[in-house]
Amino acid sequence: MTRSAFSELRDLAGLFFQLNVWLSLVTIVMVSITAMALHVPPREVGVGLVAPSLLVYFVYVTERRSVPDEDVINHPYRTWLVRKYRFPLHVTEILALVAYELLLVVTLPIRTAGGVGLMVLAHLPLVVLYFYANLKGNPGLDSLAVAVAWAYLVVFFVVVPTGIPISIEVVTVFLAWLLIVFAGVEARNVEDVQGDGRMGNETLAGWLGPTGTLALELALKLAGVAIFWGLGGSRVALLAVFYMLLVRGSRSLTERKRYTQRNQKI
Repeated sequence: MTRSAFSELRDLAGLFFQLNVWLSLVTIVMVSITAMALHVPPREVGVGLVAPSLLVYFVYVTERRSVPDEDVINHPYRTWLVRKYRFPLHVTEILALVAYELLLVVTLPIRTAGGVGLMVLAHLPLVVLYFYANLKGNPGLDSLAVAVAWAYLVVFFVVVPTGIPISIEVVTVFLAWLLIVFAGVEARNVEDVQGDGRMGNETLAGWLGPTGTLALELALKLAGVAIFWGLGGSRVALLAVFYMLLVRGSRSLTERKRYTQRNQKI
């Protein structure tokens, strides 16, 4: 393998981790856990297993390509990668959105009023993308918006394809993911406190500090796991723990790549 080819592979690996593309893959795990918690075999969800991952990819790549000012400080390596591959990323971003729309068309009864309504509801997470930049600087509110969007997305693509009715169990699963995702977002905010502070974007993690944020993270994630245990038993609870370990491992690899490149001239 030539040096240039190796460099390209290294950059592609960097893109996968630095842009959090791995989050679009673990979304499939979230949908599966949601289905099991609601006593629905994951295979019955059909395209709902993969549809959320396409929208998550679109949202994250779109947000990363905008290169917020704090990213230049917090994530210089990621900023360099985004600027280098801006056009290819834009192409994949469009393809992901087109694929998402096609899955909706073949899945939803769009010729009916109900189908049109569901089509609109399937795009609500994009509202978060539109307003997210304006939410920064409001401690906890930006993380809450992300958590609501994620929880809504994974629950939506279990409830709609399977036709199960909205119930207290569905709302409870939504709450479990809300707690877990909110905790994860704030945990990541700890790493960005310096850049966020310089840009005037206060965060809950900045207020609480590393120790306080860790305590909040553990409390919220334990509460989420407890909810899944109550709904689906120990098997579903263990899968939720597996999901969190998977996210933690991917974050660790992302940070390792980030710090490896910190002292390099890019």
